[in-house]
Amino acid sequence: MRATPLIFAFAAVALLGGCNRQDAAQPPVAIHAGDTSVTCGMYITDAPGPRAEAYIDGAKIPLKFGSTRDLFVFAETPEMAHRMQSLYVQDTARIDWAHPSKSADTFIDARKAYYVGWQPLAGMMGPTLASFAKRDDAKAFIRLHGGELLTFRQVTPDVVAALGYRCPNSDHFAKACAVKPVAGLSHSGPATE
Repeated sequence: MRATPLIFAFAAVALLGGCNRQDAAQPPVAIHAGDTSVTCGMYITDAPGPRAEAYIDGAKIPLKFGSTRDLFVFAETPEMAHRMQSLYVQDTARIDWAHPSKSADTFIDARKAYYVGWQPLAGMMGPTLASFAKRDDAKAFIRLHGGELLTFRQVTPDVVAALGYRCPNSDHFAKACAVKPVAGLSHSGPATE
C-alpha cells in the first residue's frame, strides 16, 4: 500500500505529459492539392499571400484558410471565438507572396505573430494581413511596402473590416481605427509597442 502515493505521482506526471502531447498533437500541417478555405470554399493551393490554420475544440485536423484575414473573420465570430485552440499563420518572411510554400514548417503561432495591415499586396480574397514571426521582419516589410504594424491583440473585427480602406491616421492606427478586443477570443500574444 505504500506504493499508492508513487502510483498517484506517476499518474499525475502522465496526465501532465498528456496535456503536452495534446498541444503537440495540434501542429500545423502542409497545404495539399484540393484543400479549400473554410470561409469561401475556394481552393487555396494557388492563392497568393500567407495562409492560416486553426484547430477548434473537438477537431483532430485543422481548418484551413486561404488568407490570414479569413482566419480572423472566422475566429472572431461569436459562435467560434470560444472554440479556438491552436492558431497558425504562415511567416511571410519565409514564403514567396505570389506562390507561398505549402510546407507545414512555414507556419507559426498566430497569437505570437506580428502583422502588417493596410499593406498593398492582395491575398486570396483581396486585402489581407502579412504575418511574421519576427518584429524586425515585419518592420522591414513595412519599409518596403508600407502598412501598419499590429499584434494579435490589435487585430479586431474593426481592423479586419477596415483592411480594404486606407487607415485614416497614418501616424498611429489605434486612435484612428478605435479598436477594442473581442470578448471571448483570447487575444494573448506579443505586447503592444
